[in-house]
Amino acid sequence: MPADRGRAGHHEISIRGLKREYGIDRDRLRRLLVETLRTERAPDGELSVALVGDRTMQRINREYRNIDRSTDVLSFSYLDEPHSGGILGEIYVSPTVAQAQAKEAGCPFDEELARLCVHGALHILGYEHDTAPTRRKMLARQDRHVKRFFLEASS
Repeated sequence: MPADRGRAGHHEISIRGLKREYGIDRDRLRRLLVETLRTERAPDGELSVALVGDRTMQRINREYRNIDRSTDVLSFSYLDEPHSGGILGEIYVSPTVAQAQAKEAGCPFDEELARLCVHGALHILGYEHDTAPTRRKMLARQDRHVKRFFLEASS
């Protein structure tokens, strides 16, 4: 499936692998990510999002984190790379894992998918959740972005 690119402001978002049956509108997801980057004062540049199968996610997780299993989201930041060519980073999301997490949390699949994309974007911008205070800060920001996205949808 070819990459779908949309530009809004100075942030370009490319989304690959988003299927109609996921029930999330590509343009709205793009707007969510652009608004997240804008609100977080990200530098201008491109963010790439790929929804991938579990085997691909497991391979990436094994190659870059030495963890031999699939996961929900992986992100790679290029903000500190001198030759990144304006690429902010890449986000990989597993729809299969997202579906299981949505069911477990009792939330809609599209909400979990949006949450994982925002989570990856925040990691690219330098947010971490390795301590209780940093976890609270990151998750609060993540929830604020996702809630605004779903409030917009209900208006």
